[in-house]
Amino acid sequence: MTSAPESLFDLPEILATVREELRVLPAHAARQPAGRALILQPGAAARGIALDLRHLTPTRLHVAGEVLRGDVVCSPRALPWEDESFQLVLAQHLGDALPGQADPVEEIARVMAPGSLLLWFGFNPWSPWLAWMHWRARGGLALPQTSNVDTLRRRLARAQLATVGREYLGSIVPRRAAKSPEAPATRDSAALALLRCAYLITARKQRAVLTPLRTRAPRAAVAIGTRLAGTPSQRACA
Repeated sequence: MTSAPESLFDLPEILATVREELRVLPAHAARQPAGRALILQPGAAARGIALDLRHLTPTRLHVAGEVLRGDVVCSPRALPWEDESFQLVLAQHLGDALPGQADPVEEIARVMAPGSLLLWFGFNPWSPWLAWMHWRARGGLALPQTSNVDTLRRRLARAQLATVGREYLGSIVPRRAAKSPEAPATRDSAALALLRCAYLITARKQRAVLTPLRTRAPRAAVAIGTRLAGTPSQRACA
């Protein structure tokens, strides 16, 4: 007898999407300098998926209700690391899984090093997957807090994170297994691509740049004629 899932993120269709999304991780990690990576995932089931982070050292957490658990336990709005600690942050459906009031964007931006990379995955609100999620959630499971791409980009911009890329991933309709890496890539039309399950926004933390002050040109000294300076005005002589 199969036990009922505690979350939508325990379903095999969602886990297949999570697994497929992680295939883009090695290429992005390889471009970052050596350091630490913060991996934030939507549920405990995702922790069983192996990660390829190349030369980065991971700290891995997952959503558990209103908190994050894993290598540490913390609030998503109070991450227990110093400023600028991570070269790469993976936020995989973090906004979908957390309650709406627990927006972690500002805290994620705080712990990112200048020039570091954020990979933010979210469910596409225009995908047929959303209707399927409503159907699967009819037994009382919490629905994801989906956000569209433009809304997310504005949130990232307010946190000084500049969007550098956007793409749509996953299948258009739910499936239980991730697509094989050896399978030929399918080329959807632009309209069909917008119906895929998830989107990926890549953003960088802007480096603080010192702006040099303009050098003020020295004022040239103006010589005053002695005849003009020494002659009293007509008013003074009146």
